[in-house]
Amino acid sequence: MRDDSSQNCRIPGLGLIIHFFDKDMKRFLKNLTLLLAAACVSVPVCSQPGGGFGRQVKSTVVNDDNTVTFNYSNSNAKKVEVDVQFAGRHEMTKDANGVWTITLGPAKPDIYPYHFIVDGISVMDSQNPEWFPNETFKNSLLDIRGDGNLIHAVKEVPHGSVDYVNYWSETYGLYSNAIVYTPPFYDQNPNKRYPVMYLISGTTDTEEVYFKVGKMNFILDNLIAEGAAKDMILVLPYGNPSLYFDGKRPSEGHSANFNKDFIEDLMPFIAKNYRTIEDREYRGIGGFSRGGNQGLAIGLSNLDKFSYLCSYSSFTQTNIPGVFDDADKTNSKINLFWLGVGTDDFLYGNAKDFMDFLDNHGIKNTKVFTDDKFGHTWMNARYFLDCSLRLLFQK
Repeated sequence: MRDDSSQNCRIPGLGLIIHFFDKDMKRFLKNLTLLLAAACVSVPVCSQPGGGFGRQVKSTVVNDDNTVTFNYSNSNAKKVEVDVQFAGRHEMTKDANGVWTITLGPAKPDIYPYHFIVDGISVMDSQNPEWFPNETFKNSLLDIRGDGNLIHAVKEVPHGSVDYVNYWSETYGLYSNAIVYTPPFYDQNPNKRYPVMYLISGTTDTEEVYFKVGKMNFILDNLIAEGAAKDMILVLPYGNPSLYFDGKRPSEGHSANFNKDFIEDLMPFIAKNYRTIEDREYRGIGGFSRGGNQGLAIGLSNLDKFSYLCSYSSFTQTNIPGVFDDADKTNSKINLFWLGVGTDDFLYGNAKDFMDFLDNHGIKNTKVFTDDKFGHTWMNARYFLDCSLRLLFQK
């Protein structure tokens, strides 16, 4: 016979009471689980790394005038700052609820890295799932979308696919990483082959940066839909193999190892697994910052394999013997030699010297300069990518 006697149970710390039958423990546990889940959702507090509670607030609010209000909830912190690419580093003010806040800008619509500095410690925004894939600094990404017509905007157009791949590197003796973009309708056209462009990331960036920050897939989707760029495959290799070995191998060999892996391991993997056109007339290489120098070094040393070369805000120290001594021969092999840099970039002097070097040796090249994208930034890299993709593999 069922015992319908009942008891009350108070949940410590929540000020809540559950009414249950003392012989129906399963129902009690189920009710307790549901109640605790609901309580966790409804309690209006949030905590950022470092401890301390405050009222729940959005960490970034883009206002109607394109100013941005940054909020960080931590009542225990002594000092909180925010560092954002469009405004620099600023100290925030704490309110009575323990929420640190500041409004900066206005800023042009774009994607801006930012982070908080809490009592001297740099931290990402725990409320923001979008972050900058880098091996040293850890920034979050602020996306000011504007009217939705930015070059990297997600539009109602056919979209390509992005694959994360691992390939065996004989050079490194391990599996290495790369990301591959295939254009819209790639899978629906099994007999069609495509040009391929290799994009190498900058110093301490991972292979994800051209995808997560550069938005190369959306930029190319939009260009293809407009008829402004050819269908092509993009390959994003990992450009810093020294970290594979935790510094156990001599750093002098890392550049040579990267070049060897690229030519002998990565390129054959791509040719085997993707429908690339295996002809130098349909193959390009380039990159941002250090990746641009890596790309030019590989491309200029292998003009039998590449006919399109791109440098985006790059440190360049490439003087390949024999390449610049015969301008006519070299120019006949290069369909496009594209170089872009911001005049406010800390690498501008080096990049301009290389451009002048090319001009002095009679090497044809296309130059693009900016002065409004905060220097050595991915605002520039996205813009340069949009400009150069339009010119690749055009007859």
